[in-house]
Amino acid sequence: MIDAGNSYKDRVSRLISWGHWFLFANIVLAIGMSVRYIFSKNVDDTLLSIIYLVVTLAGHFGLLGILCYIIVLFPLTFIFPSSKVMRAIGAVVATTTTIALLIDGSVYQNYQLHLNLFVFDLDGFNLNNSIGWGTISLFLLSMLTVELTLANLIWKRLAKIRSLNIGNTVAGVFFGAFVLSHLLHIWANATLYQPILGYERTLPFSHGSTARGMLQKYGWLAQDATRQDEALGATPLTITYPLNPMQCVAQTNNNILFINLSVANQEFVTPSLMPNLSKLASNSIVATEHISTSLDSDLATFGINTGLPSQYAKIFNTSNAQPLLSSVAQNNGYEQKIFDASSVQISKLTAAKVDQNNTQKLLSFLDSHRDNSYFAQITLYSSQELDSPVDFKPTIVLDSKQLTAPERVLATQYLRSLAYVDTLIAQIVDKVDLESTTVVVTANRGMDLTALYNSSNQYSKINLHVPLITHLPNEQHRTVSKLTSHYDILPTLLQHHFRCSNRASDFSVGSDILSNSVNELIYIGSSNDFAIYQQQQIAEIDRHGNFRFYDTNYNKLNDGHLEFQAIIDLMAKQRRFAN
Repeated sequence: MIDAGNSYKDRVSRLISWGHWFLFANIVLAIGMSVRYIFSKNVDDTLLSIIYLVVTLAGHFGLLGILCYIIVLFPLTFIFPSSKVMRAIGAVVATTTTIALLIDGSVYQNYQLHLNLFVFDLDGFNLNNSIGWGTISLFLLSMLTVELTLANLIWKRLAKIRSLNIGNTVAGVFFGAFVLSHLLHIWANATLYQPILGYERTLPFSHGSTARGMLQKYGWLAQDATRQDEALGATPLTITYPLNPMQCVAQTNNNILFINLSVANQEFVTPSLMPNLSKLASNSIVATEHISTSLDSDLATFGINTGLPSQYAKIFNTSNAQPLLSSVAQNNGYEQKIFDASSVQISKLTAAKVDQNNTQKLLSFLDSHRDNSYFAQITLYSSQELDSPVDFKPTIVLDSKQLTAPERVLATQYLRSLAYVDTLIAQIVDKVDLESTTVVVTANRGMDLTALYNSSNQYSKINLHVPLITHLPNEQHRTVSKLTSHYDILPTLLQHHFRCSNRASDFSVGSDILSNSVNELIYIGSSNDFAIYQQQQIAEIDRHGNFRFYDTNYNKLNDGHLEFQAIIDLMAKQRRFAN
C-alpha cells in the first residue's frame, strides 16, 4: 500500500484507521506490562475482585491510550499525511510511553509510589536504584524495534484487518470495561468491599469513582455511614494487629489511670499556673518534646490507645476491634471504665460542669475499687471550651505583648480553664495510691493563643506540643528530651506496666519513651491531610501528593527537603499491619 496517487482525504482516512489498530495493539501491550502492579499488592482475591481487575486494566489503559492518540497522533495525521512519517512517530511515541510505564512500574514495585514531582523532590531518590540505566537503554532499543515492526505489520495488513469489521465491537468492549470497572468501584466504596478497595490507586493516573451523595440521596447508603467514612479517612484497610501474640506478665493490684486533657500546651505546665500537675511531674517521667498525632481529638485518642496512625481508625470502627491497651488490661483482669462526654452533654451543660460531674464519678469509682485492679480513663474538656466556674478566679499572669485585646481576653479564659483543670487533677491524684498505680497525663492537642478559634489545620509545634507525664510506681523521676509522640505511650505502658516481652514493632509504629530509639519522622494528621513532623521542620502533604514545608513556628520554608529513604522507611512502618 503506497501513498502516491491517493488523495489527501484517502491518505488521512487510512492513517486514522491504522492509528486505531496501532493504538489497540499498544493497549494490549500495556495491559500485559501492568500486571506487575497487581502482583505488587497483597490483597485477598475473590472472583469479583478478579473481574474488577480485568475490566479495570482494559478500561483504564483503553482510556489512557485513547487520550494519548487524540492528543498526539490524531492531529499529527493531518499535518504529516505520510505513512512512513506517521509510522516512525507512532513507534517513537509508543516506545516512550512504554518506557515510562516500565520505569513507573519498577518504582511502584519497590516503593509503592508512582512517579511524580513529590518523589523526584525527595533527597536521596535515585531512579537507578529501581531500574538501571543500562536496562532502560536495552529495553528502549528493543521496544523501538518491536514498535516499528508492529507499525509496519499493521500498515501492510490494514485492508485485511478493516475487512474483519470488528472495530466497533472492540471499542464497545473497552468502553463497557471502563464503565463496569467504575460501577464496581462505586459499589465497593459504598459497601467497604476490601478485595476491590485494596487495589485503589494501584495503576498510574487511576482514581476510582464514588457516588456517595447520590446513593445517600436515594436511600441506598446510610447518612451516618457516609459521615463516618468521610470523617475517618480514605481507603479502609484490613489489619493484622498485633503481629504476634502478646506475651505479658499479669501485674496484680496494679492500676492504670489516664487523665486526658482535651487541650493543653506543654509550656503551661508550670508551678504557677498548674501547680498540682507540676507536683506530679516532679515524681514522674516527663517527655518535654512530646507531640500529639492528630489535631482531631478522636484520632489523637486512637493513637494513644493503639499506637497506630489514623489510617487504621476506620477498620477499628467498622470491625469493632478493641484497642490493644484495653484488651491487655481485660486479659489481666482489670475492670475498665471511661469517663468522657459527648458534644450533646457539653451543649446542655458547661464544660466545667461536665468535668466536675465526671471527676466525681471517677472519685466514686476509685473509692469502690481500692482492692481491685482497674483501668480508668477520664477526659477533661474545660480548656477546650475556655470554661471555668464563675466563682473560680485564680491569679493569671499573661505575657500579652503579641496579643490583641480580644486575644488577651480569650487567652486569659484559656489559662483560667487550665488552672481549673489542675484543681480537678489534684482531686483525682489525691485519691490514687501512687505506689500501685500508673498515671498518665497528656492532651489531644495544644492551642495557639494568637489564633484562638481559628479553624485552620495548622500543624505548628504550638498546636501539637502537649504534655506527657507518666508516673510509673517503680521508676524514678527523669526527663526525656528526645522527640516523642502519642504512638509511644502504648509501647511504654506495655513494657513497664504489663511487662510485655514483645517488640514494640509488633503492635505500634512508636517505641518505649525510655528506650534509646529515636523517631526522626512522625506521621501526624488524618488520611485526608497529614504532615510529617521532624525536629526542625514540618512537611504538610495532601492526599494528591502536594506538599509544603514549614519550620516549627509555621513559617513557610522554600528550601525544605525530605530524605527519600526515610520516607520509604516511614511508609513501610505505617503499612506493617495492613494486609
